[in-house]
Amino acid sequence: MTVELSVVRDLASLRALEPEWRELAQQGGSGALFRGPDWLVPWWLHYHGVLGAELHVIVARAAADAGGALIGLAPLYQRKVKLALLESQEIRLLGDAGPRPPALDLLVAPGAEDRVGAAFARHLAELAAQWDVIDLEPLADPSRARATMVSRLAAAGFTVESAQAGGGARRIALAAPGLSVGAPSVEGAGVVSIATDEHGIRKGMSALRRLSRLEWAERDERSPMADPEAAALLEEVAVALSPEGRARLIRLDDASGEAAAVTVVVDDGDRAVALALAVDPAWVARGAPARLYAAEAHAARGRGRVALDVVTGAAEYALPPLPASRQTALAVRVWSSTRTASVDRTVKSVRRGVEVAREAPGAAAAQARAAWARIRRATADFAEYRRMHLYRGQLWTRGIPHATGLELTLFGEADFDRLDEGARADLIEQLELDELTARRTWRRGDLAVLARLGGRPAGIAWSAGAPVEIHELGRTLRLQRHEAYIHDVFVAAAARGRNVAPSMLEFLALELRQRDVYRSWALMGSDNAASVRAFEKASYTAVCDVIRTRMAKVDRLVARPPDPEAEELLGIS
Repeated sequence: MTVELSVVRDLASLRALEPEWRELAQQGGSGALFRGPDWLVPWWLHYHGVLGAELHVIVARAAADAGGALIGLAPLYQRKVKLALLESQEIRLLGDAGPRPPALDLLVAPGAEDRVGAAFARHLAELAAQWDVIDLEPLADPSRARATMVSRLAAAGFTVESAQAGGGARRIALAAPGLSVGAPSVEGAGVVSIATDEHGIRKGMSALRRLSRLEWAERDERSPMADPEAAALLEEVAVALSPEGRARLIRLDDASGEAAAVTVVVDDGDRAVALALAVDPAWVARGAPARLYAAEAHAARGRGRVALDVVTGAAEYALPPLPASRQTALAVRVWSSTRTASVDRTVKSVRRGVEVAREAPGAAAAQARAAWARIRRATADFAEYRRMHLYRGQLWTRGIPHATGLELTLFGEADFDRLDEGARADLIEQLELDELTARRTWRRGDLAVLARLGGRPAGIAWSAGAPVEIHELGRTLRLQRHEAYIHDVFVAAAARGRNVAPSMLEFLALELRQRDVYRSWALMGSDNAASVRAFEKASYTAVCDVIRTRMAKVDRLVARPPDPEAEELLGIS
């Protein structure tokens, strides 16, 4: 049977395919939701702008004399990516950013796998001058059509590589005979509720976003809720599926009615899928995640589901004591023969080494990290990559409770000079203060707030109103008249964990308000979880990640996601 191909490049044509597309996805079994239009069209609407992507959806139909039925669909997009001085042309799968259930793949009607896979390969080979790399992940495995496509491309001389992808899921079995699905106990009780209506889901998603900022600040990975596109996507899909009873939001509330843990779950065929989880860090040790999942496992089994899949990002905490298995995802990359493709392949190889170093257990991890550290040191003179979080505060105060014995005061150079020699030495030691730097900062006009706990130095925080040079980014902040920059917030080791930093930030907010300052900014390293927690408690909100890449004479700064005010502050044109 002849296979006829066409390419969809606009949203209207893609939407016209939805009924046939949905039916084709359902023929592929498990994961149909995430390979079909009910997930991928909303994903495209939320992500194509930030990715700079263009549709390249390959549609395969039977010949007209055989009915012209849809027998295959490759939901792809194309984009350009900067690699130092080069520009790489990528072809990727719709759905590969944000929340990533390991279910993406080519869609092919049963019995047509070899013919459609070969047709896809011919199409991509003919377009080889228009792409440098085909990068497909996270893929469900196995896939006969994909295997055919990749083998044909390899035979045509393209470089092919496959490996386990980041992500995946944990599958909790629910259908085993005699299986008892009960709720584990949670220290401090709490009340579990399930929302299936639009109002309840939207309210719960707000709590999920709030808790996610606290929870993921302690991790090296970015949260699935780290960008507004992910949050909006999950909310839109959950609300759209809720009238059919296919989406729910489960939350655990503390005694005061505040959310302590939230997860969002959708039904996909005979499985329930937990797409995101957020937990108040104070409730992790109390078993909140396991209780939420046990409650959903019980409900899912009652709905006739045979498994609960918990995607990576939501599966980092202990699951309830039920049979579970790991569902891995696959990554496939195909490179053309261009110079840009060669550079792209090298970059991705190094990146995979970093991921292995992060995930490898025990001594192997230590050796891998040490090797990567040596690579970083060796390349430091000509290459650099740095990511920082940018936060914004409107200088609201929420009455953060102070630790017993905590005293907060403005502290200037004159106050420092009035200290006797012993007190000055104690302050310098406790706060790891560099005297020369502190004096330069005071003389620039910065405010400092000093925290004392039981009479001893406990912390210090600074606020600048004049232009500030950020050496890590190679930029000078362009502060407006009513703005301030909060920097060098430090808490003595003996005082940590007692709300000292949030209390100092709130004290500074009150002082700045009296000086007609109505907005403040803060930058912190992507690995500084303590600072993230402190600023979030003090009502600061995440704006974007600021990323600096430097190689040879190229020095580039970007804000992701883009934010006009942040770009003006950083001088990004």
